[in-house]
Amino acid sequence: MAFTVTDCTIDTNSITIIFSDPVDKPSATKVKHYKVFDPGSPHFSQPSIPPVAPSPLSDDSVKFSFNSEFQPGDWVTIVVKGVKAADGTPLEDGIATIARQVPGKGKTARLTRDVEDAISYPILTEEVGYRSSPVGLPSAGSSGISGGGGGGLGQVAAKAVSDVLGWKTNSADAKGFVGALTQAFTLTEVEGHVESSWTPRTYAVQTDLGGGITGAQASLYMRAKNALDSALPLLDGLYPLDPEADPEYVKALREMARSQMTEIVKELGTVGLPSILRIDTYFGILLGQKPTKAQAVQFDPDKITGTLGELRDTYGIYFTNNQFNNSVGDEQDITNFRVISDYMTSLMQSWIANRAFFRLGTKAPAFFGTQLVLISRQFTVIAETVNEVRFALDSVFIGPNERQALLLEFSDPAFAPMFLEDVLNEVEGFASDEGPRLLRDGGKISVRNNILPVVQSLQNLVEEAHEPSNINVLPDGFKTARVRNSLDDLNDQLEALVVLIQQVEQRVPPAEDKFAITGIKQFSSEDTFELSIFGNGFDPGATVSFNPAPQSGAHMPKPEFYSSQRIDLDATGLTDGHYDITVTNPNSESATLANAITVKHGTVHINRRVTVNA
Repeated sequence: MAFTVTDCTIDTNSITIIFSDPVDKPSATKVKHYKVFDPGSPHFSQPSIPPVAPSPLSDDSVKFSFNSEFQPGDWVTIVVKGVKAADGTPLEDGIATIARQVPGKGKTARLTRDVEDAISYPILTEEVGYRSSPVGLPSAGSSGISGGGGGGLGQVAAKAVSDVLGWKTNSADAKGFVGALTQAFTLTEVEGHVESSWTPRTYAVQTDLGGGITGAQASLYMRAKNALDSALPLLDGLYPLDPEADPEYVKALREMARSQMTEIVKELGTVGLPSILRIDTYFGILLGQKPTKAQAVQFDPDKITGTLGELRDTYGIYFTNNQFNNSVGDEQDITNFRVISDYMTSLMQSWIANRAFFRLGTKAPAFFGTQLVLISRQFTVIAETVNEVRFALDSVFIGPNERQALLLEFSDPAFAPMFLEDVLNEVEGFASDEGPRLLRDGGKISVRNNILPVVQSLQNLVEEAHEPSNINVLPDGFKTARVRNSLDDLNDQLEALVVLIQQVEQRVPPAEDKFAITGIKQFSSEDTFELSIFGNGFDPGATVSFNPAPQSGAHMPKPEFYSSQRIDLDATGLTDGHYDITVTNPNSESATLANAITVKHGTVHINRRVTVNA
């Protein structure tokens, strides 16, 4: 076989050259056998012999080391001439020329890569059509409603029965069905025939996954709806006491107040989360007050402003010292306005008290029904993003068949090598089918105990796919900005789902006497290796070990027993990598927290799926 240069890697201060066969070290380490050219380098702006000789890395590779000669984005050309194989075979054609770009995150490097991508690969266009939410599509055998039938119509019918009865359908519970039916409907005999009336047992506006508006939102909506139903007839019956009031202006004010009150109630009933901005705006227009805790609500009907205040002044229906109040009917007219004002100001006070529950992007606990809507939306976003990754891969000529044969190897030993399409199918399958089914079947308890670990595992998988250990042998298209950005987006969407799930506060607690590791916490910042390990059943004399084991000779201090639920440890001896943590009691009982921490560039990170239980 011919003796050639098979690969070359370069960074800002080194060049590594790999040959096809073991090299003759005397010839491979002679500096005169190499020339380097980089127009942006101070020493290699012209083809020049390196100032230092290369050192052998292995039998078939050598490495040059410099002092920050190259800049990210530079193209460096290396010429090899005169190097022989260990058996004396000269280089094929007597010379080898290699050109490599210095990797990096600098502006020049990014511009260079983006321009190359635009030139190398076409900008593909296609008609964009998003299908409906996967969580709203019936899937055979995956319905969370027992006895709902195999088809979509059967599921709809079973769901309607469940909504009307306020009872989760169960074909094996006939007595429960009869009891729910008896409580939901009241039978009355009227003139020889029986009439039935329905009495709602629960309140919830249902969503695709069986969730809806619950908790604070349901309470606010029901109160607002009752207030609106009572206030609108009173608003229609208001008449101006001021004889000079313009009839058309009077009518316009009444319709404006009706519209604003209706919009507030409508927004409170929005499935998902109501718009804080929209409700705040309408309260401000209607009452002239900003619904914030910093400002006390003005309840006095004679002092409120906004549309209701203008309506009061135009109608002349203020309460104190009203010269137009001349009869019992006029007094009733004023009273009706006061009732309307009290309804709206009281509703705004309730909104202020519960407003914090509707803020997005917080770590605050959320109502399950409301959170179901957001989680189901995020499932849809993730499914769409997977298809966007496929589209980006198509645009750099990595098509469906190639994706099925493109093997990704991961640095994390927890993940076995996978084909690229299998990675995408796993994420898409969970977002389109498995995740929604777990929500429907398992309910609230499955969110933190089943769905969250799977999502975090998928997120770690996507992170590994973004930087596979064999990236140098993958097609150049996989390394382009458009593909890597699409994978970044997919990882961000999975992270957003993790945040939504973590707001649902319910998990299966471990048994108090069960020996287990439940979490880790760092003493201070990320650049410290001092950890607290929390769990149950720790005994004095318990030991802590890491997998993989620290390098030989590394000093690992003895763990400090704090209590049966806490052990402190200084893990300074760890080098870069992913680590499992195992605690072993003197009786050989042990517990392991897999993939607990990652050490990278001298910094320790607690992995996302590891909870902190202090």
